[in-house]
Amino acid sequence: MPNLELPGGRKLAYREDGSGSPLVLVHGSPGEGRSWARVVPHLKDRFRTICPDLPGYGGSDRLEADEPAGRMDAMGAAVARLVERLADSLGAPVRLVGHSYGGNIALQAALQVQAGAVERIVLLEPVYFRALQLTGDEAALKPAAAHFEDYARRATAGEPEVVRLMIDYWFGDGAFGRMPDPVRGYLSASAARNAIDVRSSFLGTSTAAELAALQCPVMIVDGETSQEIVRSIARALVTLLPNARMEGLAGANHGMLDTHPEAVARLIAT
Repeated sequence: MPNLELPGGRKLAYREDGSGSPLVLVHGSPGEGRSWARVVPHLKDRFRTICPDLPGYGGSDRLEADEPAGRMDAMGAAVARLVERLADSLGAPVRLVGHSYGGNIALQAALQVQAGAVERIVLLEPVYFRALQLTGDEAALKPAAAHFEDYARRATAGEPEVVRLMIDYWFGDGAFGRMPDPVRGYLSASAARNAIDVRSSFLGTSTAAELAALQCPVMIVDGETSQEIVRSIARALVTLLPNARMEGLAGANHGMLDTHPEAVARLIAT
């Protein structure tokens, strides 16, 4: 499995497949680059797909400090380094895609790379609560903040299967209980680490001016059956980003990578 050397001797591992123009796919939390396994087959004939394991997941080393403050910046910097290496080696800009928390990291990476390194961004239901803060949408922000702080507190304390509060919120009531035992086990074991990512989603530091300076096209995708807050976040990002638009995905929710991989790939390849 190839990897990219990061400052401090740490490494960012990634999976690579296909050929064509470079496409970096950033997974959500908790997860690994293989979260894109059902989507990549629909893209690899046209793109060189790069699926990194975010720091602390899969084959990638952890961050120096595992704490919410500055976490999105640090993870974004790791992905930005990968994007810039690809852009420099190929002499061409990179398409950047992120799902859920990976959408936050993809956007943060795009804010940190050199101008022209990113051709286009696709954000699949990003949990970018910073956009609600910047646009003053307290009606959408406050209930979500209360729900996820309760979850993060209980996950940090080690409450068994509390991860269902996160899964059922994004994937629908009872979704956690319907998952196979190995998946539930993985999610439960990853809850404390996921809680750090969740808290970091509410501690973003990007400014409206920084987002307004991002000139590349951005598509923000929401599932038709998803929580209304994903559309609130998307609308806020469309307000903040100068070249952004929303796109709905019929019949899908937050689990679109698994349930609608071909449709997701089609949107990415547009």
